Amino acid sequence: MKKILSILVLLPVFLISCSEDWLDLKPTTEVVSTEAIKNLVDADYAINGIYSTFQSYEYYGARMQYYADVTGDDMQATGTNKRSSQYYMMISNTDNVYSSLWSLPNKVIRLTNNVLSQIDDLEVTASETDKKNDIKGQALALRALALFDVTRVFGNTYLKDNGASLGGCVITELVGPDYAPARNTVSECYTQIISDLTTALPLLKATKNDGKINRWAAKTLLSRVYLYKGDNANALIQAEEAITGATSNGYRLWTNSEYGSSTAAWKSKFTPEVLFEVVNNVSDRAGNDGIAYLMLRSGYNDIVLTNDFLTILKEDPNDVRHLITKLETSSSSFNKTEKVYLLKYTGPESDVRNANVIVIRLSEAYLNAAESAVKTSDNDKATTYLEAIVKRANPANSVVGTVTLEQVIKERRKEFVGEGHRQFDAMRNNETVSRIGGWHIPGLIPEVQSYNRDYFHAILPIPRYEKDANPNMVQNPGYSL
Repeated sequence: MKKILSILVLLPVFLISCSEDWLDLKPTTEVVSTEAIKNLVDADYAINGIYSTFQSYEYYGARMQYYADVTGDDMQATGTNKRSSQYYMMISNTDNVYSSLWSLPNKVIRLTNNVLSQIDDLEVTASETDKKNDIKGQALALRALALFDVTRVFGNTYLKDNGASLGGCVITELVGPDYAPARNTVSECYTQIISDLTTALPLLKATKNDGKINRWAAKTLLSRVYLYKGDNANALIQAEEAITGATSNGYRLWTNSEYGSSTAAWKSKFTPEVLFEVVNNVSDRAGNDGIAYLMLRSGYNDIVLTNDFLTILKEDPNDVRHLITKLETSSSSFNKTEKVYLLKYTGPESDVRNANVIVIRLSEAYLNAAESAVKTSDNDKATTYLEAIVKRANPANSVVGTVTLEQVIKERRKEFVGEGHRQFDAMRNNETVSRIGGWHIPGLIPEVQSYNRDYFHAILPIPRYEKDANPNMVQNPGYSL
């Protein structure tokens, strides 16, 4: 996948590196030089190059997956010198912040704009029209996902101030090397995200498209965006349509036996529940810094489950999700001899580094539907969609009575741990994140042991190099430049 990037003249490597390179004064919104896309083969290569950017350990290969978990209350770093420690301890500042969650989504936006600026001009035969439309739909959906990512990491949750604070930069056209955009509001970013996804949906393939985003993945993502925005009616519509459409095209929830199997579900690639996953293989992967190796006891031993999360999971000893956790003993300077590891990123091969990274599952559509149904007072639908997940976890259980938001949030925590949702879910629902139980690292300052969305470290600072390269860039409140 990485080799096909050669059709584009990419930015220098320092633009996607960590913050120690901030002295290289070039904004991450600088455009890539465009290579002419002359036919659908060129366009397909260009799209594959964009997926390779998602694959980086600095984006969905690891950081985007663990950021919201270790800043939440379900997972934690195992020490102060681990790759996830800076996020877990919430000690980012303008000089030390890992810049990739700003630079790589913006790189994706530049690359998708390159495709979108040329795709409509391609002359194709009638038999190639669907392929052309699908490539355009993928570019739009990936641009939406990238803008959504940078907005939710660097901008306050929409529901805090109705989207009035600053988010990412809305850039929909190719721009010159001196382009220095100002940040748009979160509300403006959401308007663009929703527009891109809405435009993409009828263009995207409805059938499975392994390793690439298709219509039902994009529709599930759109339901998530609406949920984050507080537009619960539209969130419910999109989630239900995603469930219906995906099911009619061969997708389904894993069964209880598949979920905890040593060979099915988490040990396989391209399974019926996964709508979009980033592909890894022996010759093309994030490597030792990928999420699978970070969570492996015999790997980098970087991230483990918290006692808070385990307390929730232990409420039902027969919950199948116990089978994807593993208790192991170890010694450390924190005098903790037992840690519980998450086994989601194991893959079908002996080397976990070859495991695909799941980005969107059908189960999210069910839980998005359940949550939005609760918030629109439709208890019948809330019960139906929540029960699908509850019964899958333990067929002996059922959902009765009035479904509460607390029930859905707890189920989301159990279902999506390690998949990059928790802190975002907590902030949009105005929860307080408490990280004080068990053996949390002593270095956690009081402000991050218990915080809510008013705490300025709940979002990341804009890297200093970005401000130095772009005088129009405004820093987040609480951080100094």
